[in-house]
Amino acid sequence: MMSFSNQVNNQQTDERLGQTFYTNGRYNALFLGAAGLGFVVIYILTLFRFLGEPSPQLLYIGGAIFFLAATQFPILSLARQKRGIAANILGSVAVILFAILLTSFWEGIVPVMVGLIFVTPATAIQAGIPRKYYPQLLFLVVAGIAGIIYANTNPLSINRLQTDTPVAIASIAFLGATGLLLLTATIIARSRRYRSLRSQLLTSFIIIVSIPTVMAAILSAVGAYTNNETQVLSVLETVSKLKENQIDNVVNNFKVDSVRINQDADFSRNALNVLTLGASDQVTLELFRSFARNRLVDFQNAEAQTYSEIMVLNLKGDVVISTDENREGKSFQSELFYLQGKIGDFAGFSNNPTFGNEDLIFSTPIYDTDGKIFRGILVLRATSTAIIAIVESTPSFEEMETYLLDNDYHPLTRTRSTTGTVCTTASKSIITTNKEGIACKSTNLVARDGKGTYDNYAGAVVLGYYQRIESLNVAFIAEVPRTFILQNSLNSLLGSATLAIFVILIAIAAVAISAASIAEPISTLANIAESFAAGKLSARAAINRNDEIGALGNAYDQMAEQLQDIIGKLEQRVADRTKDLEDQSLRLRASAEIARDAATSHNLTELLNKAGALIQDRFELYHTGIFLLDNNKEFAVLTASPTEAGKQMIANNHKLRVGEVGIVGRVAFTEEPRITLDTGADAVFFNNPFLPKTRSEMALPLKVENRMIGVLDVQSDKAQAFDEGDIAIMQILADQLATAIERARLLQQVEQNLSDLRQAYGQFTREGWKTLGESGLLGKTGYRFDNIRIQPISEVPAHGDEVMRTGNPVIYDRKNTGADENKVSIPIKLRGQTIGVVSASLKDGYTKNTIATLELAIERLAQSLESARLYEQARLRADREQAIAQVAANISSATEFDAILRTTVEEIGKSLGDAEVSIQIISDTAE
Repeated sequence: MMSFSNQVNNQQTDERLGQTFYTNGRYNALFLGAAGLGFVVIYILTLFRFLGEPSPQLLYIGGAIFFLAATQFPILSLARQKRGIAANILGSVAVILFAILLTSFWEGIVPVMVGLIFVTPATAIQAGIPRKYYPQLLFLVVAGIAGIIYANTNPLSINRLQTDTPVAIASIAFLGATGLLLLTATIIARSRRYRSLRSQLLTSFIIIVSIPTVMAAILSAVGAYTNNETQVLSVLETVSKLKENQIDNVVNNFKVDSVRINQDADFSRNALNVLTLGASDQVTLELFRSFARNRLVDFQNAEAQTYSEIMVLNLKGDVVISTDENREGKSFQSELFYLQGKIGDFAGFSNNPTFGNEDLIFSTPIYDTDGKIFRGILVLRATSTAIIAIVESTPSFEEMETYLLDNDYHPLTRTRSTTGTVCTTASKSIITTNKEGIACKSTNLVARDGKGTYDNYAGAVVLGYYQRIESLNVAFIAEVPRTFILQNSLNSLLGSATLAIFVILIAIAAVAISAASIAEPISTLANIAESFAAGKLSARAAINRNDEIGALGNAYDQMAEQLQDIIGKLEQRVADRTKDLEDQSLRLRASAEIARDAATSHNLTELLNKAGALIQDRFELYHTGIFLLDNNKEFAVLTASPTEAGKQMIANNHKLRVGEVGIVGRVAFTEEPRITLDTGADAVFFNNPFLPKTRSEMALPLKVENRMIGVLDVQSDKAQAFDEGDIAIMQILADQLATAIERARLLQQVEQNLSDLRQAYGQFTREGWKTLGESGLLGKTGYRFDNIRIQPISEVPAHGDEVMRTGNPVIYDRKNTGADENKVSIPIKLRGQTIGVVSASLKDGYTKNTIATLELAIERLAQSLESARLYEQARLRADREQAIAQVAANISSATEFDAILRTTVEEIGKSLGDAEVSIQIISDTAE
C-alpha cells in the first residue's frame, strides 16, 4: 500500500514538473531560433563592414544556438507527455553542451556560461523535483563547469570571438535582448497578478517595444563606433598620404635645386677643379674653391628654399667647399648622408650636433663632365621647419598626432608626450633595425605599412596609420586616441538614446492607444456582463468591429437576447406561479382566519352563520351556503347562508335530496368535491331561481373522521372562477369547518348534559337538605351572635325570605336607605341551591372587602355544612345497612319455613320501631 502511494506521488510530481517545464520553456525554440538567425545577420553585416571586421565565429555561435533550439523540440515533447524529470535532466544536459560550445567560440564569456548551467537545475529544484535526483543534477553542474573550464583553457584551433570588439558587443547586446524578451514573454504568460487586460497589454507592449529599441540603439552605437573607427583610419591614411606628398615635394625641391647647382657651369667647373686638383696647387685650388663657394652662396641666396648651408664633400667625406668657410676641412665620412650620397640621392635628418635644428640634409653625387666618374658629393642642409610643420600640424583634426621616427626608433619630430624611444606595434612594423643597445626589436624583416588599434608610446590605446617615407628614409606614424572615437560614439549613442527614448515614448503612446482599443471593448463587455449578471438584462455590448472582439460582442448580444427571452419567460412563469401562490396563500390565510374566527363560536347556529359570512367576504363569492345532513341522511338541509337569497331559501326550508338533486346532492352522495366551471353546460347543475347569476359552482364535502355531515356550497357569477388549486384550499377550509361544526355540536351536547346534571344534582341537594330538616337531625335551625353570647333561633332573620327567594345577597345601608342600622343578608348556596341565610349588622365605614370576606366565609360554611350533611347521611345509611344486615343474619339462622316467617316479621318490626308488621304467603289455590 505504501509503495503504491509513493508511486502515485512520484507520478504526480513528474506531471507537475512536466507542466512547469513546458510552461517555462514553450517559447525557447522560437526565441533561440531567432537568436541564431540574428547572429547570421550580424555576420552578414560584418561582411559589409557595418560592425567591424568579418568574424566567422558568429556563424559558429549561431550554429551552437541552432543546436540548442533543435534540442528543445524533443525535450518539450517529453514535458507535454508529463515526463518532467526526464525533461529537466535532458534540458540541463543540452544547456551544458551549449555552454561548452559557446565557450569554445567566444572568449571571455566563461562567467556567463557558468551561471547559465545553473538555471535549469535551479528551476527543477524550485519546481519540486524529488531529492533523490539532486546528486544527478549536482553531477551535471560540476561536469558542465569542468567542461567550460577545459574549453576555455584548451581552445580550438580557430580564433575565438573577442569580447571587446564591436561585433562582440553587438552580439552581446543582441543575445541579451533576445534573452530578456524570452524571459519577459515567459513571465507575462505565467503571470496572474494583472487586474486588468489593459495593464497586461500595456506592460507587455512597453517591454517588447523597449527592449528591441534599446538593442537597436546599442547596435547603432556599436555601428557608429565601427564606422567612426573606419572613417578615422581612412582619414589617418589620407592625411598620411597627403603629408607624404608634401614631404616629397620638399625633397623634390631639394633635388631640383641640387640638379640646378650641378648643372651650373661655373660651379661645376670650379667644384670639379677643387675635387680633382688636390693639394698640388693651393693657390689655384683656393681660387677654384672661392669661385665655387661664391656660386653656392649665390644659389643659397637666390633659391626660394632657404638653405642653411651648401657643402661639397670629396670622396673621403671631407668638406672641400661650403658656404660656411668654417665647415671646410670637416669630415662627415660617418654620416649617413655621405654614405648614401655616394650611391645616389639622399634626403634625411642628421644627428650631427653641430647642425642643430638645421638638420635636414639632401645629398647627391657629383660626377665629372662626362657624367660617368664619381668625383664628390653635393650636400644641401636646411632647417627642418617645413618638414616639422608638415608633420606636426593637422589643423582640421586636432586630435590627430603625427610624428616621424628614425631607424633607431627615435622621434624626429615633436611628440605630445616626451619620449626617447617609440617602441610600439606600429614602429616595429615599419622599422626593421635591430641594433645592439636598442631595446625595441622588430620581428619583421621587411617594413610593412599598416593601420589598426594598438597602445602608443604613452600606453594609451590609439587608432593609427603607419608607413615608410622613402624620400626621407623615415617612419611616419599618424595616431588618434580611441577615447576620441569612443567620445564620438558616445555622442552618437546619446543622440540615438535620445531618439530611442523619444521613439519609445511615442511607441508607449501608440501602445497605450492600441491597448485601449483592444482592452476597452473587452472591459466594456466585462462591465456589461457584470451588469447583465446583476440583473440589467437590457445591457448589450453593441461593439461595432469586424475582428474577434466584435464576434465576441455579437455572440454575447445573441446570448443575452436568448437569456433575456428565457429569463423573461421564466420571470413570467415565476410571476404567474407567484401570483397563484399568493392567491393560494391569501386563500389559505383566509381559510385559517375563517377557521380561527369560526372556532371562537361555541353555538352551532352562530358558528355556521359566522363561517358563511367569513367565506363570502374573504373569497368575494356570489353565494355561500352550508348544508347539513338530516338524521336519516336523506336530505342536505340549507342551514346557514349570509346572502339574501340564502336566507330566503332557509326560510322556505330549502333542502336537496342526497344523490339526486344538483351538485350539492351529488357531493353529499359521493363524498367527493365537484366543480362546475360553466353551469349552463353541466347537466348536474340545479337551476336555482333564487340564484340566477350563478356561472360557476363548487361543492365540497364536510366530513369528520370519514363521516359525512354536510356540504359547503360556494358559487360565483364568473365563468371559470375555480380550479383544482381552489378545491385543495377550500377542502382544507371545509375540513376545518366540519371539525368546528362537530366540535360545536359536541360542545352543545356537553353543555346540555352538564345543565341536566346540574339540575339533577341541585334537586338532589335540595331534597337531601329537606329530608335532613324533616328528620329533626338539625336540632336548631340557626344561631345568632351579638358579640357576647350565642343564641339559637328558629325564625328567619329580617330580609331572609327575600334572599331565600331570589338567591341574591341583600344589603341595606342606613346612609342610603334610612334604616336603623347597616344590614347585609347573604345566601348560603350549594350547587345553585339556597340552603340558608347569613344576616349581619355592620358598623359604619365598612368596605367592599368586608362584604367579600363575609361571602368567602359563607362559601366555606356552605362546603362545611354539605360535608356534615353528607357525613350524617352516610352514617344513617351505615346504620341502616347494619340493621338490614342484622335482620338478614337472623333470618338466615332459621331453617324451618315457619320459623323463617316468624323471625322475619319480628326483626322487621324491631327495625321499624312501633310499626305493626304482618307477613303472609298467598298461593294460587287460595284465589
